Amino acid sequence: MIEVDIYETGKHFMKGRPVEAGEIFTPSIALPLKKGEVSGLTQQWVTSCQNGTMPGGSGHSWSLSGIMLKVLSVGVALMAVALAITMKKLW
Repeated sequence: MIEVDIYETGKHFMKGRPVEAGEIFTPSIALPLKKGEVSGLTQQWVTSCQNGTMPGGSGHSWSLSGIMLKVLSVGVALMAVALAITMKKLW
């Protein structure tokens, strides 16, 4: 990017000349993210998530064992059925 003097404009255009004493400006353009990479995460969050622990140093695992996952799935399914029945009675 360079500084220019605009000498003519129209509805859909501008014409300009580079300023002789102007400096070249190169904005920092971030590199594209790698496949699977999420923007905005600190390295601490990324490391914690890869280790299966809650970020922030609590040390508690947030991965579910097979039986806990089944119990959670059944609970969510039952709640969905109860909600569907309730909604049907209200309509």
